Order: sequence, then C-alpha cells, then structure tokens
Amino acid sequence: MSRRKRRRRGKKIIVPVASMGDIAFLLIIFFMVCSNFAKEAGIPVEPPRSIEVEPVEESRFSVSVDADGNIYYQGRKIGSAKALESDLAEALKDVKTDKGRTVQFKCDRTVDKSVFEPVMDAIAAAGGRIAAVGEKAKKRKK
Repeated sequence: MSRRKRRRRGKKIIVPVASMGDIAFLLIIFFMVCSNFAKEAGIPVEPPRSIEVEPVEESRFSVSVDADGNIYYQGRKIGSAKALESDLAEALKDVKTDKGRTVQFKCDRTVDKSVFEPVMDAIAAAGGRIAAVGEKAKKRKK
C-alpha cells in the first residue's frame, strides 16, 4: 500500500512556445485577407430612408457624399464630380462584366439634389452601374 501512495516524480512537460508568434502572425494575415475593410469608415453619412429598400450586392467601388457636400471615392476626398468621373472611368476601363461595374453610392439625406445629381451623372458617364444605399423605413400606419 505504501507503494501506491507514492507519487511518481516525473519530468515536467515542456510546451514549445517558440512557434506561437509565427502562428499568431499567420492568423492575423489570414483574417486580414479574408475580411472586408470599410473603405469609407471615417465618412459620416446618414443615408435616406425608404420602405422599398432592397439588399445591395457587393461592389468593388464606392462613392460617398457627406452632409457638407464633400465627394469621396474609395474613401479619399475628390475635388469635383468631373474628377470622380475621370478616376472612375480609369478604374472601370478593364472591367468586362456588368456586375463588376456596380458602384455603391452613399449620400447623406440632408444633401440637396443639386449636389448629388452631378455625382450620379459622373458615375453613369464613367460607365458605372449605380447601387444607391439607404435604410429601411418603418411602414406608415394609415
């Protein structure tokens, strides 16, 4: 019985931690590649609301107009609708599919139509397909 009570004093288990940094680095790279980064994360836009909003398909291109009327293409500020048209036309010139030409358009609800209409015209003139972004509104009770 005395033999059973004696505990074995074995060697300590050594866990190899040298490769943990490599594994963490590879995981970070994996998640960066697999995730979608918000192109216009810092642009404050309050989209218009409508009852008839449908989901927008994923697009490679994005154009935003903030409450001050500033135009952003792919998250960077553009001076005018004409500059947007030339930049977008350059980006779209090699796109073959109609679906690949979709441009996600976000506009603040307070912006006047005299500001956002030239932007929409520029997207169309560059050969883009406009997918406007809005929020779902609650149905009104009659």
